[in-house]
Amino acid sequence: MDTLIATIVLMLGLTLTAGTALLWANRRFPPDVDTLVDALDALLPQTQCAQCGYPGCRPYAEAMAAGEAVNLCPPGGIETHRALGNLLASSAEGRDLPPATTATQQKAVIDESRCIGCYLCIEACPVDAIIGAHQLMDTVLEDACTGWQLCIAPRPVDCISLVSTDTSASTTQRVFADELQKAVKDANACIRCGRCEQKCPVDLLPQELLWHVAAQEWDLAASKGMDRCIECGLCNPVCPSEIDLVGHFEIARTVLHGREAAELAARLAKERFTARSTRLAQQAAIQAAKRDERLNRSNQRKWQT
Repeated sequence: MDTLIATIVLMLGLTLTAGTALLWANRRFPPDVDTLVDALDALLPQTQCAQCGYPGCRPYAEAMAAGEAVNLCPPGGIETHRALGNLLASSAEGRDLPPATTATQQKAVIDESRCIGCYLCIEACPVDAIIGAHQLMDTVLEDACTGWQLCIAPRPVDCISLVSTDTSASTTQRVFADELQKAVKDANACIRCGRCEQKCPVDLLPQELLWHVAAQEWDLAASKGMDRCIECGLCNPVCPSEIDLVGHFEIARTVLHGREAAELAARLAKERFTARSTRLAQQAAIQAAKRDERLNRSNQRKWQT
């Protein structure tokens, strides 16, 4: 009996000692911030558009690791904001996250009547969203513009303004807030009779799609064939709960198409940014080579005395 008690006391002592050591180590050696920043940066769309208020995705990731809000990235949308929040919450160890704020998507617009063709805005745009030439009128490609605002500072005349487009995924969620709440109510009303499945001409599972829409599980809805829905309306009349399945699927398809468009825009912006950076680096290398060649010729020149 004494041996058992001694063993229990020893185990409790070892557990307490180990817990104290781990607590001290956690305070003495804080988590690797760079690892968290890398994880946050990997979730961002990498458009480098600076609409979050920071010069790029990496600086914004560093700011989030230090306590900045997670929903300042319009191209990322609500799904990216949610993923960032979940990542920070899992690594926050109980600390309070910053309050949410709203980011607005913007596009640059050139007043062509005031444009003097100085070409400075074209050189400043990081994604080549402005076309024109020296002493000729410039124009903004709206689909390519990321609202970086770098074109405004170098202009000698007041010919560029920013216009809010407000097309972020968070706006889409606000517009469809009532419909999504109705989807949750209808998902609870579904009796899982399977009649909608029997009527579907493209072999979908309408009731399962409804559950994913209600939970806003857009990736799962897409993987289950939401895009294959032809909105024929054959599932609605057979539903004993009188659920507007087609209406919910229209909302889901709109959200999915909006996400696809945002992802495509982010990818194209990143490609334009990379192409421009490569082109500028090549131009700088060519100029440096020409300069070195001129210096070499100058050093080799024999001056007559």
